[in-house]
Amino acid sequence: MPPPGWKEALVTAAPQPTGTELLARLDRLPVGRPHRRLMLQGGLGYLFESYDAVLLGYAASAVVAIWSVGSGLAGWLLASVFIGYLIGALVAGVLADRIGRRRVLMYALLVYVVFTVVAATANSPGELILWRVLSGIGIGAEATMIVPYISEFLPTRNRGRNIGNTMLFLGFGYVLAGLTAVTVISPNPEPGWRIACLICVAPVLLLLWWRRDLLESPRFLISQGRIEEAAAIVERFERETAVNGQLPPVPAATAPAREPAPRRNVLRQFAALWGPGLAVRTGVVCVLWFAIQATHYGYGTWLPTLLVLKGFTITKSFSFALASAVAQIPGYYLAAAISERIDRKWTIVAFMGGSIACAAGLATAEDEVAIFCFVVALSFFMNGVAGPLYAYTSEIYPTESRATGMGLASATARVGAIMAPVAIGYLHDDLGFAGVFAMLCGLLLVGAVVLALLGLRTAGRSLEAMHAEPAAARTRDDQPA
Repeated sequence: MPPPGWKEALVTAAPQPTGTELLARLDRLPVGRPHRRLMLQGGLGYLFESYDAVLLGYAASAVVAIWSVGSGLAGWLLASVFIGYLIGALVAGVLADRIGRRRVLMYALLVYVVFTVVAATANSPGELILWRVLSGIGIGAEATMIVPYISEFLPTRNRGRNIGNTMLFLGFGYVLAGLTAVTVISPNPEPGWRIACLICVAPVLLLLWWRRDLLESPRFLISQGRIEEAAAIVERFERETAVNGQLPPVPAATAPAREPAPRRNVLRQFAALWGPGLAVRTGVVCVLWFAIQATHYGYGTWLPTLLVLKGFTITKSFSFALASAVAQIPGYYLAAAISERIDRKWTIVAFMGGSIACAAGLATAEDEVAIFCFVVALSFFMNGVAGPLYAYTSEIYPTESRATGMGLASATARVGAIMAPVAIGYLHDDLGFAGVFAMLCGLLLVGAVVLALLGLRTAGRSLEAMHAEPAAARTRDDQPA
């Protein structure tokens, strides 16, 4: 007769799945309802980021006029949110690799909500600058974490396309911000800018409520040795994704899951990005993000003014800017569609090349129709590059460094976003309209060449496959492919 408790012993003896098995099961799933839910939540986060940056930029312009703010202080007021973004990006990356993606995503939104509400009560430029920096920390941390978080759930075969589709929401945010500014701030600027702050907060509160049951990334849990928690999340995705109870077979793992990494202090987390096997990758993305975001914000913030200086009316320059905002949306879509075919690396290079051609055309165009066409086309290419850029950056780092790497790249971008508008202001009188765009073309060209020569292929490769080799072997992998 079997001994008492033999059934319980069998259950206890059932082998627990390994991290490698769980990742293979997760990667083989088709994109289903749980993936689409995460992409929608992430997309709405990007919508609120772009909506906040643009709408409260309009609000800051109204405040400058209402409070008669001097030009020097006005520059700090307009740059305050980007300072917050920079801090938020660095902090979010470090924290997410230590305490998890989910906590950072939730707490970042909460920080943004609190300080944006407080900003609506500001009665001096100094107060408003402080609250905008603090609210920027929240939204900057949120925006930095969305793609690394989503990418750790998406299957390998169409990860880039789905991340690109998530970035579409950025374009909708820009358009909605312009419409809200016209209907809320313009008719009555004094209460209007305060109302704009509260409008920014209201939908974020709904998103916070929706995210209350947000799942932690299985890849992060595996990297921390929390296999049982990761298994429960993978099983939930399998249940929700199964069609008629059937799932694709589990393929052989292309690379084993990495062993849980020892906990590192903040300095070592950043130092690891410049260590063997990752230094070239980090250098490439820092150059790339700085070039793209400095050009994007330099061009975007100065376009209406440059058009006015070129002889256009304010109304016409605003209409050009609105048309360029609408042109972003098909740019995001096309880049997402081709990034799985020609790889993220070459999609970025192609869109940067298109941006260079359009900026050069805009710098030399004199005919009004030609200028309009180049403005719209430049927005198409400059914004379309965002999807493959975010996807590429999140793919080239191992799980234990992914969020920190993304945070560093995003922070580098914010430095460019702060420096470029200021530099253009000082250089415009000497360089002129054509010179400004020639400078931006040169910056984009540097980024494109660096990526083409030193960048990696990432499409169709599992996240683990790019990081499975020893450090010395990964150094070889950093050579162009």
